[in-house]
Amino acid sequence: MARRREQRRVAIVAAARGFAEAEGWSSVTSRRLADAIDYTQPVIYSHFESMDAVIDAVAVEGFGEMADALAQARANAASPEGALEAVSRAYLGYAEAHPAMYDAMFVRGTGLAFAQADTLPQLVAAFSEIRAAVQPYSERSGTLAEVLWASLHGLTMLQRTNRVPGDGDDRLAVLLALVTS
Repeated sequence: MARRREQRRVAIVAAARGFAEAEGWSSVTSRRLADAIDYTQPVIYSHFESMDAVIDAVAVEGFGEMADALAQARANAASPEGALEAVSRAYLGYAEAHPAMYDAMFVRGTGLAFAQADTLPQLVAAFSEIRAAVQPYSERSGTLAEVLWASLHGLTMLQRTNRVPGDGDDRLAVLLALVTS
């Protein structure tokens, strides 16, 4: 019984993500999710208290994926400078490749707890990778990691809305030079 329940939960999250990636978050409704998984709408709400909770579950999945991408980028780097650049590029790359997921993680309102005792491990892992990348440059790596994260998020949003050119290489180089100086 618990296994079937978890399978339904996974199917709901996958369907929500699929609709969001194909058509945007406004296309994610309980009726469409129920139809996609061949259950009724009450089944959706037996797993999630609201549609916002479904989107939060998608976001948690995204944080896990982003943490994995950042960890792999950092691990494959040959130097601290290389790690910082690789993590930054991996962040920007993830945001560009998964815009709906990124919106669930960072743009839409959320009930997820950040920087608190009950913060989920996936959220902590993603931020920890950014923190580890800046660790060689400051004793206050937490603060520097927050500044880098905010800068990467800002660059992501400016590129997505065509307020700055999409390549961002020059801006990223300046940002990384500021972090390492």
